[in-house]
Amino acid sequence: MTRLSNRQYPMLQMFAKAAPSWHMTIEQAQKFDQRPFRSMLIQEWVRYRPGKGFYLTEKGYDAWEEFKGTKILRHDPRAPLTAYFDMRAYGLDHKSRGAA
Repeated sequence: MTRLSNRQYPMLQMFAKAAPSWHMTIEQAQKFDQRPFRSMLIQEWVRYRPGKGFYLTEKGYDAWEEFKGTKILRHDPRAPLTAYFDMRAYGLDHKSRGAA
C-alpha cells in the first residue's frame, strides 16, 4: 500500500497533475523541502533526465493512482469496531451500533 506523508502528498500531486512531458528543473527543485523529494528519488517515483529535469516515472504514476484509489470501506460493516474503541467506556453495549 502506498503511504504518503503530509510532505510527500503535495510533491507527488504536483508531478502527477502536470503534463506528462513536464520536467522540474534543478532550480525549481531546490525551492522545495528536500525530504519528500529525496524519498521520491529513493522510491524511484521521480528520476532526472539530463538537460530537461526531474520527471514522474511509471512507478510514480502507479503510486499516485494507488494512493487515490485505496478503498476504505469494510467488507462487513456489521463487524465490531476496532478493539481500540472500548464501547463500555462510553456507556454503550454491543447492541448500540449506530446509535448516537
